[in-house]
Amino acid sequence: MAGGDPIVPEWSGKIVGDDGHDRIAACLALDFQNAPGWCKQALSQIDNVISGREKGWDIAMNAYMLKVRADESEILPVYEETGEPGVIVKTADLRGALMAWSERIAQSRD
Repeated sequence: MAGGDPIVPEWSGKIVGDDGHDRIAACLALDFQNAPGWCKQALSQIDNVISGREKGWDIAMNAYMLKVRADESEILPVYEETGEPGVIVKTADLRGALMAWSERIAQSRD
């Protein structure tokens, strides 16, 4: 990566133009940013929900709010004034994207 170029969120199975995948990518770039520790913490919480140890996990971040449930999760704007609707995504897609993002930003720091 040259001269501070932004990292574009990519992951296996990403569908370009899919509203849910586009929202996941925005959430990664705007909320998880270049913070591997935060990604690790979020992955742990998501795993707790997927495994059934927790019923759900809700968190408001910089731009988006996550409402994680075992099968589906909702990504909503923190500020209603944006006019963006909430988007439902498969929790497995969110987890896979976050895992790939975490690995990618860790590599970019090396």
